[in-house]
Amino acid sequence: MRAIILAAMLSSTYLQPAFAQETPKPALSEKDVGLDEIVVTAQRREESLQDVPVAVTAFGAEALESARMTNVRNLSGYAPNFQVTTQGLQSTPNINIRGISSGTANNAVDPKVGIYLDGVYVGRTVGAVFDLADIERVEVLRGPQGTLFGRNATAGAVSLVTSPPTGEFGVKQNLSYGNDNAFRSRTVLNLPAFGPFSLKLAYLHDEVDGDTDNLIAGRTIDLSLRSPSFGTLRYADKLGGRNTGAVQVAARFDEGNGLTVDYRFDYTDSRSVGRAAQLLGTLPGAIGTIHKGILAYQPLTGGITNLSVKRLDAVANASSIERVEVQGHSLTVTWAQSDAVTVKSITAFRKLHQHPYIYDMAASGGVRFTAAQLGMLMSGNVAGIPGAPVGPNDTLFSLLTARESRQRQLSQEVQFQITQDAFDLVGGAFYFHERAPETGIAGILQPVTNGVVIPGPLDARFGSGTTRSTTINDSMAAYGQLTYHLTDTIDLTGGLRYTIDDRQTNLYAVSGLQGGSLQPGTYKSSYKKLNYTLIGTWRPDHNITAYGKISTGYVSGGIMNAIPYGPESLTAYEGGLKTQFFGNRLRANFAAFYMDYKDLQTSNFVNGVVSFANAGKANIAGFEAEIDAMPIDGLTLSGSAGYSDFNYKKFVLNGVDVANVARPAYFSKWTTRASAQYDMPEFSGGGHFFARVDARWRSSSKIVSTPIADPVMEDRATTKAYWLVDGRAGIANFPVGGVPVGLSVYGQNLFDKNYYSFGAPVTGLSGIYDRGRTYGIELSMGF
Repeated sequence: MRAIILAAMLSSTYLQPAFAQETPKPALSEKDVGLDEIVVTAQRREESLQDVPVAVTAFGAEALESARMTNVRNLSGYAPNFQVTTQGLQSTPNINIRGISSGTANNAVDPKVGIYLDGVYVGRTVGAVFDLADIERVEVLRGPQGTLFGRNATAGAVSLVTSPPTGEFGVKQNLSYGNDNAFRSRTVLNLPAFGPFSLKLAYLHDEVDGDTDNLIAGRTIDLSLRSPSFGTLRYADKLGGRNTGAVQVAARFDEGNGLTVDYRFDYTDSRSVGRAAQLLGTLPGAIGTIHKGILAYQPLTGGITNLSVKRLDAVANASSIERVEVQGHSLTVTWAQSDAVTVKSITAFRKLHQHPYIYDMAASGGVRFTAAQLGMLMSGNVAGIPGAPVGPNDTLFSLLTARESRQRQLSQEVQFQITQDAFDLVGGAFYFHERAPETGIAGILQPVTNGVVIPGPLDARFGSGTTRSTTINDSMAAYGQLTYHLTDTIDLTGGLRYTIDDRQTNLYAVSGLQGGSLQPGTYKSSYKKLNYTLIGTWRPDHNITAYGKISTGYVSGGIMNAIPYGPESLTAYEGGLKTQFFGNRLRANFAAFYMDYKDLQTSNFVNGVVSFANAGKANIAGFEAEIDAMPIDGLTLSGSAGYSDFNYKKFVLNGVDVANVARPAYFSKWTTRASAQYDMPEFSGGGHFFARVDARWRSSSKIVSTPIADPVMEDRATTKAYWLVDGRAGIANFPVGGVPVGLSVYGQNLFDKNYYSFGAPVTGLSGIYDRGRTYGIELSMGF
């Protein structure tokens, strides 16, 4: 049906006035020379990318469109030392910047990478994938953000800025259809201004079928005895699919007297199924030995092990649809009192609801084994196992995980900017409050009897059960950053931020699997921190910016489930060089850094028990390079390379310092990217052909933080180095009936590379593969 609709719309463009495409890059005229200037707000004021003394990569609307970066996950690899995975669940990004990951999805732990939407801090990583309905710009800031941005972060920040209303009537429509029934429709409507008021509406629908069949589709699991709110969940028909609807509203009041009021609303309803998980093998140890024995009986019981070192086309995964609703309101009041003084207020409210779901991270939902058989195996009565009856819906999970969470947040920021010939000053105050209840159900070697999870005597032995908690956080900060223009070419910058974090955790129930030491109750803690930034900048002319920088970052401590942990901190030393030459036909930016990381917060799964603690110390050193060039009119070449060397100096795990063997998980030391786009000369009647190719490479990475004693399994815990190649080609701005139209074909992961970027070491080692080759056709219109 969607293919028929798309074909009809393609045909209709030749029968009625057509619409302009938001093209990858318009054809060049004689006046167009050099690369486009990029404006960023990395220091909370608009500056040219080439002038700002910060390691930042920015993507404007045209760059996002031409590379078909439709959500935060697609940004992975487009900036050096910037990697994004989704932990199997498509709603929760795991962002890694310079070797530091954004962290666990638990509501009680602040992310190490701050995510901002129109200047509003997004407190939880769940739901932060953000399908990009109408984004004007994305900025990726690398290094600690301890002075200017809303919350402290040790790794960096991702800032998304939506487009304001234009005040003129206009409609943009984008439609695409691809393999796996991928259908995407994006509509943007700008209404004409009514006096000082202007309004913009945007709607996005994005869906794609799962790419892996589920061999236990339609079966159910009843979790109500663990938590009544979960009830009975149904296993999805296919794995890896999603269906997302998103709405954005932007309203602006501007009388032209320096006062501007912007209201923004966003709502996203995402229904997705986690990526398919398969078993790569069993792990050494006592629980691993029991698991291996259970798998040995699956030919007799009719179970499915999902055991394979090659990617499977169909697996048995006990994964349900995960529904996440996210919405936000923000009111930004900007008062430009003069050319020199601006005051801004950002008031925001956001909330999310991650509905109850189950995700078979360990790939054991197809195993058929009973609680009675498990008892026989553990007691040594092996002879009785084959004769024991096994019902059609009697299963046993090596790891069972189910979750529900909610969050509400309120934030208020007031900032001022003063610009003088001698100095620039940015300062302000920030307040953040959130309340985030969550319920987690977990089980190791968890039997399910006739589709029902029944609490039993093995709960105490393996720590299976339910954890329920509510986290209440308050954060207050005052900050200021002064840039003094020492000479026409030299700037000195100093910034301070003082933060107070007050945290409360209400523990209602705790399972032993969480590894916590606290009993149910109410726990409070408070943390205070002074962070600073020092920058020296030299601009010998308008084409060169060189800088040296020292900055600090911090992430608050707290209680995750029943595990108390302290804050982490980082001090970064960075030097950078930004250059542009040949009439801005060549842009080359470089950065080198060294970071001293203390009390880093790490989450590990050891012997079936969650471990979350301040592991110790680490040093991180590396460099980054980004080069853009336009050697001839119409041809744009772009490339980047990043290297991060992460070395633990201290890593205490279960009371043992394993720093000499530990390594960060899901992290590649090297990232590189190469892109080329060619826009052919414009046709005599208007319009032009274009073609683009993007190639991204990551070096090998590990999916476990410490080596596995079994060398075979250690090798399987390695994601080998791989390339991802994307391409897009078509015609842009082709006039039909006097109005331009665009039509293109696209492909992502063109060489169908199979790789797993996430996995779970429990009793066995699971691997979770990303989607293979995708391709399709895209039509863009607008008037």
